[in-house]
Amino acid sequence: MLAHFGADPADNAGRLMRYELGGLNLIVDFAHNPAALAGLADFAQHLRGRGRLALLLGQAGNREDADIDRLAAVAAKSKPDYIVVKELTSYLRGRSDGEIPALLRGALVRAGIAADRVTNAADEDQAVRMALTWARPGDVLVLPLHSRDGRAHALTLLERLRREGWRAGQPLPPS
Repeated sequence: MLAHFGADPADNAGRLMRYELGGLNLIVDFAHNPAALAGLADFAQHLRGRGRLALLLGQAGNREDADIDRLAAVAAKSKPDYIVVKELTSYLRGRSDGEIPALLRGALVRAGIAADRVTNAADEDQAVRMALTWARPGDVLVLPLHSRDGRAHALTLLERLRREGWRAGQPLPPS
């Protein structure tokens, strides 16, 4: 029984789920603090090879600005080629729409990430689609997904792409 643990996404949903899809390596995880993101980024570097690295980044609104800066610094340290900063509307927790993505973007740029490598997404679904659209074979996509719905939608999309034989660089099906 233990030898098969992890073969089913329900085994440990949202925790270090690794997919090979269409020439990509994808990692789905819940990483929501600097330590978890650092571990996830380290794992991604081992998969990277000659490919590029994309990262989704978001944070709950009830974190201090310094915590948001630390998260962005960890993200920048992994030297991603593309970052999608996502709005987490169900986690605003006292912040206004767009406030957390603006803080993350600013912190990423201060940490040395070129502004043209950072883009914003309205939600996790859009963020996943943006990363998949950007990707080409050999790339690694790190997809920290925080909402249950965002994770469910992403996993459904990944399964659909697998069934349809999608390859990186091809258009995505409509949502």
